[in-house]
Amino acid sequence: MPDLSTQLLAVWTALWPALAIAGLRATDVSLNVFRVVFVVQGRRLLAATAAGLEAGTWLAAAGIVLADLTWLRAAGFVAGVALGTAIGVELTARLRLGMKTVRIYVHVEEDDRHHLDGHDVARVLHHAGYRATVFRGTGYRGPVDMVLSTVPYRETEQVLALARSVAPASFAAIDNSPHPATPGTSTAGRV
Repeated sequence: MPDLSTQLLAVWTALWPALAIAGLRATDVSLNVFRVVFVVQGRRLLAATAAGLEAGTWLAAAGIVLADLTWLRAAGFVAGVALGTAIGVELTARLRLGMKTVRIYVHVEEDDRHHLDGHDVARVLHHAGYRATVFRGTGYRGPVDMVLSTVPYRETEQVLALARSVAPASFAAIDNSPHPATPGTSTAGRV
């Protein structure tokens, strides 16, 4: 019967390639997520750099798997893809990459003392350097203006604060938000 050190060495010899494959695949799939974001943003150099790194990392992982395909190496390959997807999505969310469309719904108020509509919000956004478009519609309480402004993800809070300064009772939503927030927060709800 082999001694404990021989058994541990045999386990490590079988396990380390699977762990290396998982790490390499997690890296290349994360790079793929970044590459897609950079392509959508039109950042060619960053997209090309991420693509090159992604391809090289994938090739290293595939080389290890194809050199000696075992169920453990295949499992490492699959686990690395899942882990890389989760890591890439989390990192892009934390780094707040990409663009978001902020939708601000303003109830149109017109009386002798007070006038408020989406154009008031749009003017403030324009003055701050943001683009904004106003659409008129009808809600359950009457006329509503929807103000759309597509901005870098990092600037959504600033746009919401500007809207809040003009129309504190308006409703806002940000597209691509995985979890709509409750009223009073910035992702969706009152601004």
